[in-house]
Amino acid sequence: MQSHRGTPPNPRSSAGSAVVGLIGLGNIGGGMCHRLLDRGYEVVGFDVAEPAREAAGKAGARLVDSAAEVAAEVAVTVTSLPNSAIVFDAVTGPGGWLEGAAPGHTVIETSTIEPAAIVALAERVGERGARVLDVALSGEPPQAAAGELVFQVGGDDDLVAEHAALLEAMSKKINRTGGVGTAKIVKLVNNLMSIGNIAVASEAFVLGVKCGMDPERLFEILSVSGGRSAHFNHDFPGVLAGDYAPGFKTSLALKDMRLILDLAAAEGYPARLAQVVEHLYAESLDAGRGDEHFTSVVKLYEQAAATTING
Repeated sequence: MQSHRGTPPNPRSSAGSAVVGLIGLGNIGGGMCHRLLDRGYEVVGFDVAEPAREAAGKAGARLVDSAAEVAAEVAVTVTSLPNSAIVFDAVTGPGGWLEGAAPGHTVIETSTIEPAAIVALAERVGERGARVLDVALSGEPPQAAAGELVFQVGGDDDLVAEHAALLEAMSKKINRTGGVGTAKIVKLVNNLMSIGNIAVASEAFVLGVKCGMDPERLFEILSVSGGRSAHFNHDFPGVLAGDYAPGFKTSLALKDMRLILDLAAAEGYPARLAQVVEHLYAESLDAGRGDEHFTSVVKLYEQAAATTING
C-alpha cells in the first residue's frame, strides 16, 4: 500500500464526498473522526457518550442516534470501542450495526479485544452477508488525528484492497498480518512489549535517581542508549515534567494486560513477566491513577524509594 494521496473511495454523498461510518467517538475514535474530516470524508457518527458526540458534531461529523442508523446510511463503518462486550453490543445487539447493514457492508473493527472475539464477530456478521476487517492500531489520540497510526490488518486480501484508500487515509503504515484474528494477536503482543517497557523503564529510572543521578541528565543519556524504547523516548519527558495527562490511560493498560494473560492462558503459555506487569498496573489503579497516563506506574517506584523524579 502506497501513498495517502489517493481519491477516497465510494460510497459517496449527494455532495460527492466519500461517506464513512464511525461508531465510538472517544479518544482514538475522535482522533480518527478529525482525520477523516480533514481528508474530505463525510463522517456519520454514533456514540453513547454525549461529550464525545458533542465534540464530533462540532468537528463536522453528522450524528445519528444508533449504530443501526450508521449502517443504514453507509456501506463501511469503523468501530473504536473499549472492550469486546461493547463491540458485540454495538454490532450485534438491539439497535446495533447489523440491524441496519445490508449484504456486502463492511465493519472495520479497530478496538483492542480478544482475537477469539473478533473471529466470533466475523462469523456472526458473515451470517448476514456482511464483512469484517480485523484492524489493530498503534498510536495515541494525537497520532489518530494526524493520520500517523500504524495499522495491523487481518482479513481477506480482496476486502483489504477494497478499503485500502480509507485505511491509508487514517495511517502512516499498514502491516498485513494474515486472516481475521491475527491483527488482534499482534496488538496484544505489541502491548505486552510496550507496557512492559514502561514498567521496566520506571523501575530502572527511579533507581538511577535514587542513586543520585540528575533526572534530566539521566534521560538524556538513556534516550540514546541501548535500553531505550520508543515509548520511553516519547513518554518519559512527560514524567520529567510531572505531566500524566492521559493519552493511553493506566486503566486501559491494565485491561490490555489482562487480555494478554487470558490469551496466554488459552494457549497454555506461562507469561511470567506479564503477571508482574499486570500486578503493577493493578496497584496503580487501586491507588486512584486509572485515568492518568500509563506512565503513572512510575509513582509506585517513587513512593517505594521515597524520591521524586520531577523535584
